[in-house]
Amino acid sequence: MIHQSSLLAQLMQGNEFALKLAYDQYADMVYQLSFNILKQEEHAEEIVQDTFIQLWEVRNDLDKESNLKAFLFVIARNKSFNRLKTLKRQKQLFEKLLNTEEYTHYISPNPLAEKEVNELAEKIISKLPPQQQLVFRLSRFEGLTHKEIAQTLSISSNTVKNHLIAALKSLRVELQKSNFSPLYSLLLLYPLF
Repeated sequence: MIHQSSLLAQLMQGNEFALKLAYDQYADMVYQLSFNILKQEEHAEEIVQDTFIQLWEVRNDLDKESNLKAFLFVIARNKSFNRLKTLKRQKQLFEKLLNTEEYTHYISPNPLAEKEVNELAEKIISKLPPQQQLVFRLSRFEGLTHKEIAQTLSISSNTVKNHLIAALKSLRVELQKSNFSPLYSLLLLYPLF
């Protein structure tokens, strides 16, 4: 394990390998903290990625006396609570829509709309790189855990996480470009509501 002051000095000099070392050393801590707050794997995984991206972006503002572990903890905690607030707002909006007559035409059983959403989702998913596509299908459609997917495909859990994060980002981008109600997009991307 590299000494923290040396790691910080290398990060401040823009050494990408130092970022990888910091990730290897602290990613599990960041993930556990985020998962304890958010209770959802994919969100916790995104927080891990966002935390280390922010570390890289602010590397010039660090000093050699900084406590890297505490610094990452604060970033991850803040990002996790911000994400939690966003998810709660989305859930409240979703529940409000469900209980508002004005929006019943969006959510009443409409086999055609549901079929169109499913077709769009399939079209987007089929454009993903093969391994990413397979990981996404095993997670979302087969309900396998990250560990089960890793074992099935003989890859690491971190690789599974990275594939899912990339797949979800692609889906969000494509769904935002579509003309579907945000509610249908929400149903596809957040099936745990």
